[in-house]
Amino acid sequence: MGHFIEGVLTEICTPFTRDGEIDTAYLRDMIEWQISCGIKAFFVNGYAGECHELSFEEKLDVLKEVHDAAAGRAKIMACSFENDVRANKRLIDAYEQTGYADCYCITAPPFFKFSQAALYDWSAELVDHAQRPVYIYNCVEQSVLFDPDTLARLASEHPNLRGFKDASTNVVNFQQCVLRIDPENFDFLGGCDGFDGIMVLLGAVGAVSFMAVPFPREMIEIVEKGRAGDWRGCIEAQQKVLRIRNVVKKTPFNAGWNWAMRYGFGRPTISRMGEKQDWVPYEVKRELDALMVELGYRSLGGEIARTELDESMAGKMDFR
Repeated sequence: MGHFIEGVLTEICTPFTRDGEIDTAYLRDMIEWQISCGIKAFFVNGYAGECHELSFEEKLDVLKEVHDAAAGRAKIMACSFENDVRANKRLIDAYEQTGYADCYCITAPPFFKFSQAALYDWSAELVDHAQRPVYIYNCVEQSVLFDPDTLARLASEHPNLRGFKDASTNVVNFQQCVLRIDPENFDFLGGCDGFDGIMVLLGAVGAVSFMAVPFPREMIEIVEKGRAGDWRGCIEAQQKVLRIRNVVKKTPFNAGWNWAMRYGFGRPTISRMGEKQDWVPYEVKRELDALMVELGYRSLGGEIARTELDESMAGKMDFR
């Protein structure tokens, strides 16, 4: 059967205008730039894409823009992270009707603890409902992680499940999954930018990456060196990304990543969640700029200046 998805999937941000509308021109330009950097797959309407801020119709609009901009040059994994089975089926059906996605991604039910038996039933119903390959997002932010035995049973009994993105950062848990599921015919994907290199060295064939939005080439280097068996080069590339991640993590949600778009892409991304949630402190901007210069990027220089928001938010850098 082989692999359906490999390499780096950029977990695209959803760019907005200052008025809070989806910035379709920015989105199309970003997709074009991503492809020029070597990206061959996109993860659309994920958490980092602010799917919680998008209406049902807007999710379809974003998918269409990515599809049209990619123009067949990249695969698209469309996420359905809705609150119940019926809502997920509705969104998956809408995705299917457009024909814009190559595969789908689902995750565990939010809010409440689920038993593994109930988690199996939830996932199996959605995997079987979809007409295209389905992936699972296994993440600590949900109420429960998929147990390796649950994932193995799903993979064995529901062939439309083609892989999963593992953001657990639990190396033993991941290896237990690889032990139970044939890694040559199942797409194991990394799901944490600080850990993807390790996962590729241990059997993953790619990674879903939000860091690939501002830094696609750096993420491609991790995956390509890992898959080539260059463990030292893979770890060195991972450490470089981890240094960047350590800085941007000092901002709320995806604000640091949005600001970092200035370095490769040339323009920052605007969030819909409000200026205080999209705020990057002056000190963090300076720290990131120094690191970017060290890594070969041009300094932003005079573009970095204190703002009124820096003054009003002084002492409130408590985002970790």
